[in-house]
Amino acid sequence: MGRIRIAPTATAVAMALAATACGASDPAKARPEPKPTGQHGVRFAADHPVARADAPVHVRLEGIAPGTKVSITAGAKDRHDQRWAATLRRTADENGAVDLGSDGTADLLEGMLPTGGRAKKLIGSGKAFSYHPGPPGRQRSYSVRLTATALSGKDKGERVARRDLVRQWLTKGTTHRELTVAGDKVAGDLYLPPEGRGGDSAKAPVLVFGGSEGGNSGTYTAALLASHGHPAMSVCYFRCGKDSGRPNGIDSIDLDYFTRAGRLLRKQRGADPEKLAVMGNSRGSEAAQLLGQRRPEVFRDVLAYAPSSKVNGPYLSGTTAWADHGEPIPTGPIPLDRVRGTVLAVAGGNDKMWGSAASAAAMARQGAKKLVYPDAGHHVNWFPLGQPGQEGGRDGAVAATAAADQAARGSSWPRALDLLDS
Repeated sequence: MGRIRIAPTATAVAMALAATACGASDPAKARPEPKPTGQHGVRFAADHPVARADAPVHVRLEGIAPGTKVSITAGAKDRHDQRWAATLRRTADENGAVDLGSDGTADLLEGMLPTGGRAKKLIGSGKAFSYHPGPPGRQRSYSVRLTATALSGKDKGERVARRDLVRQWLTKGTTHRELTVAGDKVAGDLYLPPEGRGGDSAKAPVLVFGGSEGGNSGTYTAALLASHGHPAMSVCYFRCGKDSGRPNGIDSIDLDYFTRAGRLLRKQRGADPEKLAVMGNSRGSEAAQLLGQRRPEVFRDVLAYAPSSKVNGPYLSGTTAWADHGEPIPTGPIPLDRVRGTVLAVAGGNDKMWGSAASAAAMARQGAKKLVYPDAGHHVNWFPLGQPGQEGGRDGAVAATAAADQAARGSSWPRALDLLDS
């Protein structure tokens, strides 16, 4: 299970436009704060114009004539140079301000849709889709451009203000290293927090991977976790590209592969080896639970998004989905009695791909903690503020579950971070 891939190597999402991102070649280089522009004294003010990609930002339009109607647009281009946009309409208050707050800004960041190209064709298809910038290993931050246009008054039809918000995957001092099967016996990305962050105490390292979309879909999440101080690794276990040494389907994927990745991650600076967590989405939730159950000496906590409480069959074809030391793991319920730490299941009650809410309930009966969001769908993973456009509706719009998915991410992400920090 998982969202339809628009890009071949990543499925997590965010916005990028106009300003060139900081280069991955200089991890310590700080990006200068973007300056707002406007006319007649109109300007955008933002409390955190440069911030982590999952951090809220409070935006306020100031200096416009009271009562003026304005449209505020967030615009971005994806990695295929296709434009995405979202627009809100507001009226200036008696002080000549339009205060979006953090909620209004979130509506823009999370509500962007493609305005052309191949992605637009997916709106109304009934398929899921999402936005992709360059991966964090190449693009440490991205920009969202806000523009304000007067819809009434003396400046009607004029663009009166503009501002770029810089959203960071990797904050200053975080590092990235690409991993290959040939060189590291695992395909993925390794992200490490700045040396000495948070004092001398080591933090829980996190192994991240996705589901049936394949590719290195956890890379954005792993980068953000490193910016929160956690050594993190996103792992590609199938559809990893030509000459990657990995299969093209979920067919006899051995737990030893993930265990090898976990052992490598445990050795990194800043990692507490006794607190290694595994975070899996959709089909990847099966592997995450199996690792917690069958490798408790390696993995402590399990975070399962849109989970299945059972082992399912191979995808797209094959004999068995998962293996352990070369032996097929049979389909059926996944026990959790040997998991050393906490199991957290995050699910949507309106999941049309499979019954993740029922699976979360079954996992809870084994002692797992569950977070079930009744109106959310399948895409409750991972972080807030950067994943617009999923859950395409057949009526030509985006399904209502998309907004509920956004809310689920906003609620569950801080709880996931709390678990990792415990």
